[in-house]
Amino acid sequence: MKREYFSWLVGCAALLCSPLLSGEEMTINMSDLSAFEYQPEVPESEDKVVRADKKYLLSFLPEEVYKLNKKSISITGYMMPIKTNGHVVQEFLLMPNTMACCYGIMPSYNEFIYVQMKGPGALAVDNVPIILHGRLTIEETWENGFFSHLYYIRGNKVEIGKF
Repeated sequence: MKREYFSWLVGCAALLCSPLLSGEEMTINMSDLSAFEYQPEVPESEDKVVRADKKYLLSFLPEEVYKLNKKSISITGYMMPIKTNGHVVQEFLLMPNTMACCYGIMPSYNEFIYVQMKGPGALAVDNVPIILHGRLTIEETWENGFFSHLYYIRGNKVEIGKF
């Protein structure tokens, strides 16, 4: 009986962990990345500063969030274009909602993802939820003394309206 239970436990653990181990895409929520307090310390340098050291990141990130670093994920959010070419966007912020417009609410440092699309980009959409597919990188990045991002995705694909 004990041996059967142990085999069952090992099988369940393998099933739950298989996306992490096999490199398969994981589906996560924006709230998974922002469910903790995060107030970055401003670096003294005005140059580009990237803090990607595991020890540093784990000083404020929950371990479950840090384990997502370098994983292929899919995540739903709203597009806030940064760099466009006509109706195609190459860079954007993925936001949890549409409240971050010029009259809206400023998101916390860990409530958005900076995205750079591979290839020509993605169709720019406004006020429509999207599903973004890509590899998540966790790195606190500052440029010219200003906070740039904590989360970065090199986007492979954007899906619109598949809900």
